[in-house]
Amino acid sequence: MDEKYTELSGRATGAGSTSVLEAAEFAVLDLETTGLDLKKDEIISIAIIPMTGFQVHFGKRFYSLVKPKRFHERSIKIHGICLGDLEKAPTFEETCEKIFDMIHNRIVVGFNVIFDINFIKEGFKKIVKNQVNKNKYKKLDLRYVDIKEIEVWISRRTGAPTPCSLDLSDLIHKYQIEEVARHNALSDAYITARIFQNQLKVLSDFNITPNDLIQITRTSLIF
Repeated sequence: MDEKYTELSGRATGAGSTSVLEAAEFAVLDLETTGLDLKKDEIISIAIIPMTGFQVHFGKRFYSLVKPKRFHERSIKIHGICLGDLEKAPTFEETCEKIFDMIHNRIVVGFNVIFDINFIKEGFKKIVKNQVNKNKYKKLDLRYVDIKEIEVWISRRTGAPTPCSLDLSDLIHKYQIEEVARHNALSDAYITARIFQNQLKVLSDFNITPNDLIQITRTSLIF
């Protein structure tokens, strides 16, 4: 698996060497959860892949299963993770330090990334509420970029048709990314990183800055 991913990582072909985006620090995020309800469901796997500009740092990735307090068997058909897989997994609290280090001071990137950010936000809120020595998490500033919104922006600027609905498979097809092990957090995070890498190549022609990327998705989250 590592060979397949590593040989595909690296800089997007043709990206401008003087692009202001090259120094930007990103963290590509993907989660699997027990369901879609932010208050009732929990994270059961997380993947974070750092990027610096066009460079995907797959070797510095973080991936972990996460043991929830409650597990819903109905979610197995989506992600294939069974209760037995999670028995020896760390809890969110046990992984939170690593998660914080991976996303702190980086722009978080994902597909429909607000879903993932809200689950991360909820996890840290519970830690802050339950343990007073977790004060450093209270003001974690999450700036984010959604590759779906970026693609809509690119389509409008280049005159390409913008589909009424846009899913990850559409972007995989457009950018000719090999599709492997979908609905696995690490695989989906890597696919997202490769798509974003190719989008950055296009964006560099428009002199887009990291702040412009954030503005395209129109929000900054602070909790």
